[in-house]
Amino acid sequence: MKKNSSITLVQFFWFFIQIQIAISVLVLPYSIYKVAKTDGWISMLLAGVVTQILIFVIWYLGKRYPTMTFFELLEALLGKYVGKFVSILYIIYFLALTTIVLLFFNFLISVWVLSQTPDTVKIPLFIFGCFYLLHSDLRIIARFLTIVGPLILLVPFLACYAFFDSEPLYLLPVLSSDFVDILRGVLTGSLAMQGFLILSVLYPYIEGSDKEKLLSATYANIMVTAIYVFTIIAAFVYFSPGQFVILPEPLLYMVKTISLVLIERIDLIFLAFWSVTVLSTIVGYLYIISTGMATVFQRSSRNRLGFDILACVIITVFALIPQNLLTLRRLLTYIDYVGIVFVVVIPILLLLFAMLFKRREST
Repeated sequence: MKKNSSITLVQFFWFFIQIQIAISVLVLPYSIYKVAKTDGWISMLLAGVVTQILIFVIWYLGKRYPTMTFFELLEALLGKYVGKFVSILYIIYFLALTTIVLLFFNFLISVWVLSQTPDTVKIPLFIFGCFYLLHSDLRIIARFLTIVGPLILLVPFLACYAFFDSEPLYLLPVLSSDFVDILRGVLTGSLAMQGFLILSVLYPYIEGSDKEKLLSATYANIMVTAIYVFTIIAAFVYFSPGQFVILPEPLLYMVKTISLVLIERIDLIFLAFWSVTVLSTIVGYLYIISTGMATVFQRSSRNRLGFDILACVIITVFALIPQNLLTLRRLLTYIDYVGIVFVVVIPILLLLFAMLFKRREST
């Protein structure tokens, strides 16, 4: 374990959850319904299993290289030049992924809250908040994510409302979708949880034994999967199949129908709190990017100011390029397919390579 900026298992637990859940939980019921219909909740359960297998792959790599981050591990396994090249590809991938998350959040805010506020004001202000947290010590970032972590529980809490006015028959018949469609739903669900790669970056900084690190990641994955499955089922029993075609953010539409005596527009209050969760997710991705840049250019991970600024400027510039919703969904489809290579294929190949040639960190 790297003593500088070490984090506890509890902090890692919430760090893992925060980077896994952001915009996805708002749009995943719609996305998974398009491919797996009402069997989408089954696809999501299977996606949790797939993610757990990939977590085990990342954990086993970390166990063989306990003091190296993922980017350092790439150079140790693949050599200096090939490792740096693959690291740069990962940096580009996470830059694209972070930009898409920011674009989707900005779109939601523009539609639901700040329709008259220009993007040139909203996006830079939001990124400034991300940068302020990003350029803190890892311990401070982890503490912040731990403090705001329970906000995640707003989703299942509000989703409970669906069961007061639900129609469970909407879930029937079970397994009505083709096996291929269910597998496509598994892909959609798995890629919504691709933040688990944070384990490979934080592994040397986590306090505890290898087994404790695996258990912490496993518990976090179980919680994320449970929240996703519960939200999907709540949306499926609340909205009819015909309504799903025209409701791309079913959770927000569900929350909008909640009316209390003293409080109206619960959806706006929810988005205000949820913006903190999105900020935490983006900071997590930016930390991966900044750490990767520091490794590629052989700089200390504690001296990341220039890379923090560069990462924030890049995603701000790309996020300010005018986009429409159709283009955003097309970009998301592309990044999903590219994600198969970066979150599934490459980690498995790295583990096989390490085991085949008996590579591990020298002691």
